[in-house]
Amino acid sequence: MIDCNYIALNNPDDILPYPSYKSGLLDEEKGYIKFGYPSTGYPILNMPYILEDFEGNKLPPGHYQIVLSPNRKMLYFVESNEIKASVPVAKLVEKVVSDEEEKERLKEKEKQEKKYKKNPRKRPLDQTERKRQASMEASIDDTNTDYYILNYKNGNIKATGYILK
Repeated sequence: MIDCNYIALNNPDDILPYPSYKSGLLDEEKGYIKFGYPSTGYPILNMPYILEDFEGNKLPPGHYQIVLSPNRKMLYFVESNEIKASVPVAKLVEKVVSDEEEKERLKEKEKQEKKYKKNPRKRPLDQTERKRQASMEASIDDTNTDYYILNYKNGNIKATGYILK
């Protein structure tokens, strides 16, 4: 007959049906990560206006993702993963990242990895996703009497579209 107390004292993982973990919170369980804004690849626009096209179709006020089309000729109003409206792009500006900036970013990343190689738990969290989200914005201006101006910025791409009133 096997003595269960002897086994439990020597190796508790042998008799427990589940693995044991260290106490405390994991990084992904911390509040500022768990309850942070959901990641999205496109800026959100809070549109207060009712937009209407020439055929009488109306786009009600609400929250829309503004998505630049792959060919970069249209800006889409997306709600619940459905395109609700499209606006032609009148102006497109794309900032090119230089080789020096890319090398500097990689050098900084390697420096962080080297510094915290012995103790990776103390390494600060990767903030590139938060920085990318912070550089996204979409706005609609009603400064002109004939049209609305839709501004879009996502990373290094800026686009402008005009919507007739």
